[in-house]
Amino acid sequence: MTGSEADLGRPPWELPKPYREQVADMPGAAGWLPGLRDTAVRYAERWGVFPDGAAMHGWISIAWPVVDSAGRRAVLKVTPPVSWIDGEAAALNAWARQDHRPGEPRMITPIATSDEDRVVLLPRLDPSRSLEDHPDIDEAVDIIGRILVGIAGTPPVPGPSPLAAELDQIEDGLSDDGPVPVDQLDRARERIAELRNQLATARQSLLHNDLHFGNVLHALPDDEPAWIGIDPFPTIGIGEWEPIPLLRNRWSDAAATGDPDRSLRRRVDQLCAITGYDPELVRGCAQVAAVSNLHWILPNRRDHLHAPPYLLMAGW
Repeated sequence: MTGSEADLGRPPWELPKPYREQVADMPGAAGWLPGLRDTAVRYAERWGVFPDGAAMHGWISIAWPVVDSAGRRAVLKVTPPVSWIDGEAAALNAWARQDHRPGEPRMITPIATSDEDRVVLLPRLDPSRSLEDHPDIDEAVDIIGRILVGIAGTPPVPGPSPLAAELDQIEDGLSDDGPVPVDQLDRARERIAELRNQLATARQSLLHNDLHFGNVLHALPDDEPAWIGIDPFPTIGIGEWEPIPLLRNRWSDAAATGDPDRSLRRRVDQLCAITGYDPELVRGCAQVAAVSNLHWILPNRRDHLHAPPYLLMAGW
């Protein structure tokens, strides 16, 4: 395979319009948005890869399918300089040093990284096969639990902000005049104080902080079968903070049982049986996160995808 976009007949490096519109209001976007393409081009040349399809994006980052000169498929991901994804490259490299058995659920192992420019080159996974669509919700929870066990206890790395700082931001954002009932608000404040005490004495480690069902993809059909975690929002804290994304996602599965509260509590118990987390502390973390998120969801987006699970967990 030869070495230029023109030779390959690939689409140019470009930022899709929906992505540009989505991130336009993020902090500093006017300064960093135009440079994402140049960063991708520069690192593609440095790492010897070429575009292999149109750009993909999530909420914040953008990624291009690429191939190298031997035809090996990968993804070149560029993350804007937003504080809540500081240290992604360092986190991925730290987890890559963890031992795992072939086929065991695990975090993705980067091919190359740049902490300075927030760029990672990752093995290509199957974007059409995630745990979001896995037919067995119990098995999906089990897979996420096994990934969390695999990264548990990873020492902190430079870059990610501590959970204590996030708790400060959460508490600052709570309002007595907000949309959350006073009893739930008071309970969240009490639990924030308890969490601060817990963080002061507990051994803290590197957390994924966004390991929901959509952030676990399967390997490509021709590769070794495995479920692989992606896209962390790294933070430094205690493991009981990790289940929050798993509880807010796949709400329809919980609602379909006719008793969503029992269903989400069952997820907590199932995950804690695998990871050794404290179920009561997990529910407390989830309640704090729910109350915090409802402060911005309810006034503006009551139809938001995550409003129903947060409304339920705020009552825990």
